[in-house]
Amino acid sequence: MPKKPVPQPEDEESHLKKLREELEMSQEDLARELGVSSQTISRWELGKNVPTFTVKQMKALEKLLASIGRSIGDLPDNL
Repeated sequence: MPKKPVPQPEDEESHLKKLREELEMSQEDLARELGVSSQTISRWELGKNVPTFTVKQMKALEKLLASIGRSIGDLPDNL
């Protein structure tokens, strides 16, 4: 039986999507930086999968955040 997607209000963008847009990156760009597929980024943004990050991915994310004056600590717990 297929998994049901996590319901999200239509007018609420995911925190990850907002962050990606703030970074002025496409899903493909962010995927490349984090070493995942653009489909993975899409699933994370749609709430179909919960993001889990390796240490390498966290370091890449930290570098991206620094470029816009933010840090990992600024991110919500439910990214």
